[in-house]
Amino acid sequence: MALFSWITSLNSDALTEALELPLRQLGLVVDPLVSSDSQLLAKDDPTRSIPLAQRVTVVASWNCQRSRECQLEVRSSEPQLRHGTRCQQIAEQLQAQACLQ
Repeated sequence: MALFSWITSLNSDALTEALELPLRQLGLVVDPLVSSDSQLLAKDDPTRSIPLAQRVTVVASWNCQRSRECQLEVRSSEPQLRHGTRCQQIAEQLQAQACLQ
């Protein structure tokens, strides 16, 4: 299982407000049934034809909401040791987003 995890600062007090657009731009949709003010879950848009092993899940949760510091995890079923996986690409693109400082 490929997993990329890091702590970052957000430009907003709300996880969904800060992350929904960048996630959508990467082809991921926030699951409103699981997400809350303190945790966010996003998955690949189900209408996209992506192989099951390459489907990515992103989990974001507050590490310290007062300082707008959150932990992000990007996961997929791809091998962790393989370079250039879709999981790695999504993680790198998400890390480069302007709202994540």
